[in-house]
Amino acid sequence: MSDMTTANRYANDWNGYSAEWEGRYGERYQHLGDEWCDDGTAERQWELRLFAHTVAPWLTPETRALEIGPGGGKWTVRLAPRVRDLIVFDVAEQMLERTRRRVASASLSNVHFAHGNGRDMAGMASGSVDLVFSYDVFVHIALEDTFPYAGEIARVLKPGGISVCHYAVGSTPGGVARIEQTAWWYRDGAHTLGQYYYYSPESLRRMYEHAGIYVAEVHEEWCYAVVVGRRMGESLVADLEDALRRAIGSEAGTTQRQGAVERVRDLSVQLQAHLSTLLPALESASTPQETIGVAQRVRRLWRGL
Repeated sequence: MSDMTTANRYANDWNGYSAEWEGRYGERYQHLGDEWCDDGTAERQWELRLFAHTVAPWLTPETRALEIGPGGGKWTVRLAPRVRDLIVFDVAEQMLERTRRRVASASLSNVHFAHGNGRDMAGMASGSVDLVFSYDVFVHIALEDTFPYAGEIARVLKPGGISVCHYAVGSTPGGVARIEQTAWWYRDGAHTLGQYYYYSPESLRRMYEHAGIYVAEVHEEWCYAVVVGRRMGESLVADLEDALRRAIGSEAGTTQRQGAVERVRDLSVQLQAHLSTLLPALESASTPQETIGVAQRVRRLWRGL
């Protein structure tokens, strides 16, 4: 485990939670994470309905999926039987280990594990997955860390790929009430485990569009929102934002900076190549409907909308 991962507070928090779990919950629950969803109470059943409505329709025997933050694998064992391959990504080694054991007990052989460095999803190939899923994870991740992950989600998705992720929102009555109820606990910075970070649906939409993902649906429930997004198939925005992030995160004169600049230069060539086909079509379109259709393709290519 690298020094960066060792110092990552999310890894430390959740590895610590895993170490204490048996003493706190082991007599009542079989797997870590059951206390968050599978507790059998009526008020938690909406999570299962939300999963069936927002995630299940995108799962096919040909889907290659990525789950960010599996906890103890409560959603992993629901996802894996429905897809070809499932990659499980987490910064906390103990969460991956617990998920690995739960997957083995369920006799699932199509799940692969990726240990994150706390900064990005380096090692995950660009354009390699059809679906990204994350539930009850980004509610606990600070805004300055969540924003870069949106870019990484866009990067690893195939063009046209789907993202289904869960966030906390402070723009609902339930969100405002929860902020009021828990503010005293987090105010002095002594309790980071489980801390919530709140968005509005509009800020989530802007974050996703900045990364190159079109927001198709936002489902709100109490203080939560599940965002269903699609990486636009013709858009260059996700690739451009990835290159710009690499430039921002590198120093002048390094090979990393030069590589990022070359990537932006290459994307400008790709843009011109696409426009060389689209602009004549826009010029010659003979009906309003045809003109609008080509104009939409230009918009998606240029700005991802």
